[in-house]
Amino acid sequence: MHHLPETSSVDASSQRQPLATLLRFYLPLAAASMLMMVTHSVVSGAIARTLYPTVALAAYSASYSVVAVLESPVYGIGRMCLTFTQGRESFRKTVQVSFMVLGVLVLALSVICWTPLSRNILVGMLGVSEEVYGMAVPSMRVLMLWPIWSSVRSVFQVPIVIKRRTVWLTINMVVRVIVMFIAAAILPGMWLAGPVGASILMLGLGAEAILAFFVSLKMIEPLQQEAPDTVLPNPAVLLRFGLPLAIASSVQALGRPVITAALSKTANPEVALAGYQVATSYAFIFASLTYNIYQLVVIYVKDPDSYRQIRSFSVALGTIALVCLWISCVPRIGNWIFGSIIKVPQQVIPEALKAVGFVALMPLLASLAEFYGAILMLGREAVWVTVAKSGNMIVSSLIVVILAKFCPVMGAAIGAIGLAAGSGIEALMCGRMVRRLPACRLLLMGNREGLPGPAK
Repeated sequence: MHHLPETSSVDASSQRQPLATLLRFYLPLAAASMLMMVTHSVVSGAIARTLYPTVALAAYSASYSVVAVLESPVYGIGRMCLTFTQGRESFRKTVQVSFMVLGVLVLALSVICWTPLSRNILVGMLGVSEEVYGMAVPSMRVLMLWPIWSSVRSVFQVPIVIKRRTVWLTINMVVRVIVMFIAAAILPGMWLAGPVGASILMLGLGAEAILAFFVSLKMIEPLQQEAPDTVLPNPAVLLRFGLPLAIASSVQALGRPVITAALSKTANPEVALAGYQVATSYAFIFASLTYNIYQLVVIYVKDPDSYRQIRSFSVALGTIALVCLWISCVPRIGNWIFGSIIKVPQQVIPEALKAVGFVALMPLLASLAEFYGAILMLGREAVWVTVAKSGNMIVSSLIVVILAKFCPVMGAAIGAIGLAAGSGIEALMCGRMVRRLPACRLLLMGNREGLPGPAK
């Protein structure tokens, strides 16, 4: 097996960064992601105060899982924007391609939400009850705004990240949280059986997206114009790079409907779905520490030494999240968090605690998957990211289907085990390909000729 080049010590040419520099760049990103995941628990808490909380939580989980399949490609397209933006003109070209892809996603989502196809998917494929289906369709129609707001946010965060003004992302997220807390305080009392959760999420995300657009245009220094001899990416190049990432994200999101379908066949499906939704909403607050590793790799990985530094940094983030989640599984602490703070129905709490115990493994494994996947993308080997995420989805789907069939009493824990196992397979596959592919080896030796890179 090939190995990455080693260095015996940090020399004058090393691209390692002081820890303070990494923290100044990454902590605002991590804080924004953690706040984002807090908002999902805000949504769960608001739904728990509606007229039919268990059914409403199950309906929100089902609708979210379907729409996520067509929203998730936005994240791959956003990474394409960051990778290829070198200045104003290249940014403009990536924005054009991003919104072309968005148009296709919105069209597909419209067909699902406003035709009988919604019944085929939710009832026929996912196996939800008629009661859950009746509440899930209105939520899906509100969530149609999700890919639109996500695209605006992802695209216009690119100049902010390139200019290393990441504190603005935290500020924008704080505004989102405030908007969602206000909506969560008002809507459950006004709309006892409506799509409360989806509406709260879209109000907050819309506020964040509009602020990202405003900040990128008005509050930071503009991107520089490319040099006259710069080769600008054409739409075909951007699509060849971006579509595998979009497909990878969508493929991974397919695992969520499979988990929903599997949990619908457990001994107590409504409670299992509700417990899984609550547990993952909470667990992803800590897992979100690893969500922005790609930005860290694009900006700071330049050679073998900086490669190892950022890898260690990524593992540390995942380990911190794992420890925090296992502490949350202590019964007294868990009952206080889910019963007193999030205020979920009492019968859902044991299911949520079981699921958190297993899903706690996911952040550490996901941090490695994100790190190695970022190296593959930076080396223009995005297709292998698609392969790895496909492996993630296949393994997690097989596990949840098998466990739901033979151990249905496990309930929400089935979905959590699937998530953790899928992340482990993805990390393993990405790590092996980074060590095998010549493009990644050359990249880490400092040879970036012909490769995209962020503007200075």
